[in-house]
Amino acid sequence: MKYKIEVKKTKGELNMSNYLTIDVGGTNIKYALMDENAEIKEKGEVPTPYDGLDAFLESIKGIYDQYADSNIEAIAMSAPGKIDATKGYFYTSGALNYINGVNLKDKLHEMIPVDFAVENDAKAAAAAEIWKGSMQGVSNGTVIVLGTGIGGAVIIDGKVYRGSTFAAGEYSGIPTTLLSGKYDPTKMWARVNGVGIMCDNYAKKLGVDPEGMNGRILFTDANEGKQEALDAIDEYCESLAAGIVSLQFVLDVERVAIGGGISKQPLLMESLHKKLHAYYDEAGAFMPATLPEVVTCEFGNDANMIGALYHYLFEIRG
Repeated sequence: MKYKIEVKKTKGELNMSNYLTIDVGGTNIKYALMDENAEIKEKGEVPTPYDGLDAFLESIKGIYDQYADSNIEAIAMSAPGKIDATKGYFYTSGALNYINGVNLKDKLHEMIPVDFAVENDAKAAAAAEIWKGSMQGVSNGTVIVLGTGIGGAVIIDGKVYRGSTFAAGEYSGIPTTLLSGKYDPTKMWARVNGVGIMCDNYAKKLGVDPEGMNGRILFTDANEGKQEALDAIDEYCESLAAGIVSLQFVLDVERVAIGGGISKQPLLMESLHKKLHAYYDEAGAFMPATLPEVVTCEFGNDANMIGALYHYLFEIRG
């Protein structure tokens, strides 16, 4: 298997305690060698295997073997799913069904002689923001990561809140209507505010095949002033704002941080702020919670690995 490594420092500099951080995604497993300050020394990625647990474990071991002589103290992982982050146990694992019901910490200890910790990916992203990003100094907040679904994390008293069964912040499945007597998965929040939904809406406005549409095309057109693209963003942000207001009724947080690739688009954040203020301007008398500060997450592609390291250093190792 070919590993793509971006060298940040030479091997000769890898002489202090290091941490192998890993972010398991649906397409690739990203990894980085970091020091305790989350400074990246090397990083790369390999394809995520779909042919079973053994292949997955061998992929992780193959990454570790590259750095076995680099004074690795621990492996810190982020991954999708409902995870007991204190034990390393996966109740669910997103699309990687072969990890369901697996104590990954125990499995890896049979193969790799260093400590191991794992955290849910959205919760890891929030931990990165608490440590070094947009949630520094915030007591109560929430992180919303916009992608294929909607990743989420709740922060209470400056710490990631996992819930009674480790499922707090699983925003994708929130129903968007209370008018039905049964749960309709076609109307869950991920099916309203997944990024692909906005792209599909834009394709319909143009009368083109949605298969050829993506966020890059949409925002390029929007930044060039194309009205259909601007309308698609506004419609997306209207429902996103409604979701944030709904969360605010329950959580009453001081700050909301928006993550995911599209959060870096100024047009998206401008539209979202406009829609949020419209809600509060029109219905302020019915809003017991105040309008939260809404900001962009500071970390991008490395957020989950940084947060996984935070989880190990401050919540597992102590």
